[in-house]
Amino acid sequence: MKKIAAFFTALGLFIIIIAIFHFSLTGNLKTNNKDFGTWVSPYKDLSYNAISQNMHKDTMLVFGSSEFRHGIKTKYHPKSVFENQNVSLMLIGGPYNQCLNHAITLGAVENKIQKKKVVLLVSPSWFYKSGVTPDRYSLRFSESNYMALMENKKIPKSIKRYVAARSEKLLSTNDSMQQRVKRDDRIFVYGQGNAVDNLIYSARKAYVTDKDYITVNGILKTSKIRKLSEYHDRITNPEAIGWSGLSSEAIDSARRRSHNEFFMSDKVWNGKLKSKYPISKDIHIKETYKTSPEYGDLECFLKICKAENIKPMLVVLPQNGYWFDYTGISAAKREYFASRIKKIGKEYNAEVSDFTKYDYTPYFVRDAVHPWGRGWVKIDEKIYEFYNQI
Repeated sequence: MKKIAAFFTALGLFIIIIAIFHFSLTGNLKTNNKDFGTWVSPYKDLSYNAISQNMHKDTMLVFGSSEFRHGIKTKYHPKSVFENQNVSLMLIGGPYNQCLNHAITLGAVENKIQKKKVVLLVSPSWFYKSGVTPDRYSLRFSESNYMALMENKKIPKSIKRYVAARSEKLLSTNDSMQQRVKRDDRIFVYGQGNAVDNLIYSARKAYVTDKDYITVNGILKTSKIRKLSEYHDRITNPEAIGWSGLSSEAIDSARRRSHNEFFMSDKVWNGKLKSKYPISKDIHIKETYKTSPEYGDLECFLKICKAENIKPMLVVLPQNGYWFDYTGISAAKREYFASRIKKIGKEYNAEVSDFTKYDYTPYFVRDAVHPWGRGWVKIDEKIYEFYNQI
């Protein structure tokens, strides 16, 4: 009897501890802290609840990819430049994020967007012939955002059908997720879901939501982002941003750290690319930017903007022209890409800022594709101008 009593006592204590742990990490994800928006984290990006609960009346979404991780500790990154300005950004993106992932997130949270503007930092490297690959798409796929998109009755069925077809195909390397997405699509896209599908969907959604709360709250506890009692704009430096001065500082800093013919960071050149140099001649010679499913995914993103009356700005990111000339992607190929993005942008009334004009500007990118300080300052300035447009 004593052993049985001890067992149930231990079991009861275990359940209580688990319950305390569970409820301490679930609940509201709202931080009331604008720093949350410039927090670069895949846990934030993959959570519909984290993004939607931290959008305010002046929040503008800025979608991108791996560039957000470059220069994050410098004064030139948007996290630093806008920290003490009356600018509220929600940065979404990391390595392997591309247009379709961003279209899903945009469609999921569009009803939370009060400032009807979004920015998409467009990477030329997304538009290779294959487009986004299944393994990369799966890595950045958010089930909670997908569910929210499919439940959003304001998103046209034609867009949902496109997203469904692409996602079912691109999740080929993740069979379990692919099957869940097919079930979602039966319910919300094709109208073929049955009672069992609906029951399983409800249970799965509860699980995914719970997982969102536990994961993000757990990560927040180890971050420097504090939850505040109320939201307020933090303006400790109301002066105009000195773009010219920032740019000069960035150039001087980069010049001291670059001593190679490609104007790259010595750290990157010596650590990664120098050893690849002998075998990189014309390695991309067959890439043309002329054919890629990524163009369709970009149009999907812009169709959501058009349907929901959101003004988009496409920032076409620069590449290191010296390096890409060497690897086989000539200036003519890059010019074709930029002109095609401009054409698509015009069709959907998007503002397009073409930064490929800086492909040969020294110290603009720190490696082959990622902005250096000088590049970030120019991108920040364009974002700032767009944010404040009336």
